[in-house]
Amino acid sequence: MHEAERGDTLRRIARSGDPDRTLAVSIAPREARDDLFALIALNVELARIAEIVSEPGLGMIRLQWWRDAIDRAESGEATGHPVADAIGAALRRQKLSRVRIDALIEARNFDIETKIMPDWAALEAYLAATAGGVFALGAERLGAPGLPLEPASFQAGLAYGLTGLMRALPVHAASGRVYLPADALLRHGTSPEAVLAGQSSDGLLAVLAELRLKARQALAEANRHVAELDTNARAAFRPLCLVDPYLASLEKAGRDPLREIAGINPLTRVWRMAWWRG
Repeated sequence: MHEAERGDTLRRIARSGDPDRTLAVSIAPREARDDLFALIALNVELARIAEIVSEPGLGMIRLQWWRDAIDRAESGEATGHPVADAIGAALRRQKLSRVRIDALIEARNFDIETKIMPDWAALEAYLAATAGGVFALGAERLGAPGLPLEPASFQAGLAYGLTGLMRALPVHAASGRVYLPADALLRHGTSPEAVLAGQSSDGLLAVLAELRLKARQALAEANRHVAELDTNARAAFRPLCLVDPYLASLEKAGRDPLREIAGINPLTRVWRMAWWRG
């Protein structure tokens, strides 16, 4: 596949699965965009595995394929998959953390095998590896050293990831997955099984209110840490500008969280992205 064709494919995959991050990358420094699109596309491809496999064993095979393909691509071998090849090229050229990429792959075991989030600690770890990992890898590509990124990427992962999971609640429930902590659901008199059955309740609303509060607290912490990074690295965290309006949409009165995906005005989305300075 030619370089230009591979770039078009990466952007298409990224846009189809994560339009907000894709829009943010279109405003990022030009020389880093291809690698940033590759990171988003990798995350999209990994997240889709749970949606397309019919049993956990097949999902595990696909995750192992990604590990092996990235190993080969990192060594310079062409795998034939545009995303794996682009990630391999980025690993060779840039100081990206292979540990974070491996953690991004490993975290997707939950989507395939477990499917019911047991508690807040498990959810926190999942979001740190997935949403937080993508933030950290993007900032690394933009020149940030690894260690100072930890608090910013961790809190950004919580804020952005929690908001995304609450927005995607109808989709996940329809596919048999519940990312809301089971212990919190039980504490409020409902259960993962009720969520899977499409049963809205006061208990579910209470759990979602708790998670919105956690997302807002994480966003405040993330913004504080991001402000301490240099200008280039801050650009990796641009999608955080959409957390507040999405949370406002999520808490609209009368909204059914199991049947409606919260959105925001497209012009608001573009405006906030364009004017965000971290």
